[in-house]
Amino acid sequence: MDTSIHPAVGLLRGPAAYVARSPWRPLRAVLATAGIILAAILAAALMLVSTSPAGFFSRVHLDEETTVLATLALWQACTIGLTVAASRLYGGRVRDVLALRAPAGTPIIYIKSLLTLLALQALVSAVQYLAGSGDHFADLRPMVRLVGGAQLLLALLVVGIGAPLSEELLFRGFLFSALAGSRLGFGGAALVTSATWAALHYGYTPIGLTEVFLVGLLFAWLLWRTGSLWVAIFCHALYNSFIVLVLRHVPLPT
Repeated sequence: MDTSIHPAVGLLRGPAAYVARSPWRPLRAVLATAGIILAAILAAALMLVSTSPAGFFSRVHLDEETTVLATLALWQACTIGLTVAASRLYGGRVRDVLALRAPAGTPIIYIKSLLTLLALQALVSAVQYLAGSGDHFADLRPMVRLVGGAQLLLALLVVGIGAPLSEELLFRGFLFSALAGSRLGFGGAALVTSATWAALHYGYTPIGLTEVFLVGLLFAWLLWRTGSLWVAIFCHALYNSFIVLVLRHVPLPT
């Protein structure tokens, strides 16, 4: 039976729809993931060097915010390209390895998943508020300059589309499928990929890193229940885009 069109399957009922279909062994997948990240970082670093005053493209004058966004876009493009290429190795099929299939159940599963994400975010925010004093918006303040200028469209493309695609394809797609098919199973794969994804946000505050880790666990659970990475990409993209628009139009409390 094709669970991707079976209406009885949902977030809280029916069997989990995810099936790991990766030809990669766990250790190789971990090393490949690290290699993809390093290669993307190198490409981004080369761009920064090339556009510096002494670089090859020194005549290209970009403001600081546009330079940061363009660098992130290059990192994301490299990550997506290398992840897709890696998924084809060892006889793999991109659609299978990355779980790029229609989700189990009806299309309403996207809305239910998004509401679940918002509920988790609300819970984390409430705990953060009750936990004590401090700057509750410290992790968002660096983004204000990126989205506040004339480069709103670029910010939406990078933060709202590029980040969800690159991060979900690499962590919940490529790496997760290899780990979930091993002795680690779903639980171990969810913990490892969520921790690795959180480590990518190393500049965040402890509460921010905790939030990223919990969201990673939620995205892994959504993947497990629906069998489709598109659900996590959808939730990730809408949430990031919402944050960009809010930061654009609503001043953060001082």
